[in-house]
Amino acid sequence: MPTLPERIAYVDDEQDLRELLRVTLEDAGYGGALATCGSGREFLQRIRVLQPELILLDIKMPDMDGLAVIAELKTRDMGKDVPIVFVTGSMKLEMLERYKPLGVVGVIHKPLDLDRLVEDISALWVQHLETRAAA
Repeated sequence: MPTLPERIAYVDDEQDLRELLRVTLEDAGYGGALATCGSGREFLQRIRVLQPELILLDIKMPDMDGLAVIAELKTRDMGKDVPIVFVTGSMKLEMLERYKPLGVVGVIHKPLDLDRLVEDISALWVQHLETRAAA
């Protein structure tokens, strides 16, 4: 059974992808709380209630992109230390180094590989926990 956080928030403007991720996690036996948000603004309005331990965040969204969401999170007490995984088709892995200081711990590439999705999220979560424990 993969190791996953108790509460995950997935922020993406594509409703089909939000639903796919929800179903994939449920099918894998994920018993935690998954919250999906269709925009960065919605997520920021709900973060106090959601209290995510991990944020899965699309970069390219209308209205407020993922980088703007991160910038706003860093100004708040709630959310500024929550690890972030980009879920995107627009980022090269090499670019990840630039965003690590902002709390980005990894990238999951679109189109989503549903056969590996839970494993990928779990691996990034475990890596984050190990890094935090070593610090």
